[in-house]
Amino acid sequence: MNTRNTLASAMLASLALMGLGCNPFAGVQEKINQKIGEAIVEKGMEAASGGKLDIDAEGGSFNVTDPKTGETISLGMGAKIPAGFPTDIPRYEGSIASIASLSGDKKRAVLAVTVTGVDSDELAVWYEKAILANGFEKKTDTNVSEAFFSEYAKGNVKMIMAIIGQRTDDGQNAASIQITREEEAN
Repeated sequence: MNTRNTLASAMLASLALMGLGCNPFAGVQEKINQKIGEAIVEKGMEAASGGKLDIDAEGGSFNVTDPKTGETISLGMGAKIPAGFPTDIPRYEGSIASIASLSGDKKRAVLAVTVTGVDSDELAVWYEKAILANGFEKKTDTNVSEAFFSEYAKGNVKMIMAIIGQRTDDGQNAASIQITREEEAN
């Protein structure tokens, strides 16, 4: 076989493998596409906000940091908890974060998670115990069907918790939990 036929055979084999999902460059192409997407989103958001942003997309979520203010937000299933996030916001084992944000001055934080396989009333009890164990005092409490809303305070820190329970299509319990923590000026 001559060099020309060998080269043609190698190219055909490569194309066949790539067509069958064995593309050795697929991971590289995916990373390139991700970086291009990040750059496009970054430029669009910078234009809309009038400032410079740093966007990092990974694992189905994306993280945005404003270098001017230091504010960080992570969105998407498996959202990344920002460095310096308040430790008194409880995190239920097995919960999956979808929103995690922290203001640049670290005085405001929001965490939204999803929990499956647990009744919303059990989650409300667990979260309340965890929040009270961190020194907070319950100020208000509202329960409607599978929805729980509570407000807690500790010194100049206020925490609001909302739990909305539902059933998935397959009949499994699921709940969305959002906790907002804000430190108010003295």
